[in-house]
Amino acid sequence: MPRKPRLAFQNAFYHVFNRGVNKQQIFFSPDDYQFFLDKLFNLKKKYDHSIYAYCLMPNHFHISIQTRRVPISKIMSSLTTSYSMRFNNKYNHFGPVFQNRYKSILVQDDNYFLQLSQYIYLNPVKDGLVSDPIAYPYSGIREALSLDPVFILDEDIIRLVGDTTETRNKYKQFVYDGLTKDLAEMSGLFQVEEAVAGSIRFRTSVLNKQSRTPKK
Repeated sequence: MPRKPRLAFQNAFYHVFNRGVNKQQIFFSPDDYQFFLDKLFNLKKKYDHSIYAYCLMPNHFHISIQTRRVPISKIMSSLTTSYSMRFNNKYNHFGPVFQNRYKSILVQDDNYFLQLSQYIYLNPVKDGLVSDPIAYPYSGIREALSLDPVFILDEDIIRLVGDTTETRNKYKQFVYDGLTKDLAEMSGLFQVEEAVAGSIRFRTSVLNKQSRTPKK
């Protein structure tokens, strides 16, 4: 059975996720993480999209991204293909590195972005890698809070987090508040290949728009 076409629109806001095949580890050393991040940075310049949150875990990754003219499928294909080729060459691995197609969530607005960013920045804590999300070196939280210079994230992150110490501290506290919340509902969005995070009206609008998009 042919796969359904992706929910792909210009200027759309996505949260994308993928893991190693059979949930196997995909990052083994600091230079593995760095190669992936460098590729992410270079693709942002090449394809003119924005990145607002990211977290690389040992066996999976999360990226919040806003596309413009280049579709999300092309961006993700370039990223994962490049990393897979390097991984296979470095580790004498044969076959796919990532599990099937990436999963994506089409995000309605800033409120849903904030909820998803809370979820992904707490991944390292939930998995027992660190006790403090700020201590994890392979996520964008330090960039978002202006603790490190902006590198992967878009400069426009200040629109979402704020540009004052007070607003950044509020966002930081919002992330930490997730440590005592049940994030099962948010986690459920990653159980399907494609989801929509938004109101019923937004989801209906997306599906109607997709049905009117000519099939290629």
